[in-house]
Amino acid sequence: MGFLLLYAYRSQTPSVPEVSITQALQDINAGRIRAVSVSGNRATLEFADITRGKEQTTLPDPDTVLGRAIADYNAANPSKPIALTYQSESQPFSVVGSVILSLLPVLLIGGFFYYLMIRARKAP
Repeated sequence: MGFLLLYAYRSQTPSVPEVSITQALQDINAGRIRAVSVSGNRATLEFADITRGKEQTTLPDPDTVLGRAIADYNAANPSKPIALTYQSESQPFSVVGSVILSLLPVLLIGGFFYYLMIRARKAP
């Protein structure tokens, strides 16, 4: 059951590569990033080249580095700014809800087979 829960959780969350803050700053300064969303101490960077996807990095506790780097880049390149958004970090229901919704088909199929077994035992 634990393996099924882990599989259901991992199948719902796409794998985003983890990079260091210095690599993230290099990507920002090189102009390869089009948007950054910050949630708590995690930042997700979206590449301008769609085929490269996304990266994640862990921010230092008072984030003075990433916000300043994006502001400096946007001031130097006003024609191609990087969008910076902050999101609330409280999403416990979304993780639990996705696990429950992922297991719902398994539980329904298991319940159906259980019903068939009970019905077969009662039949003469």
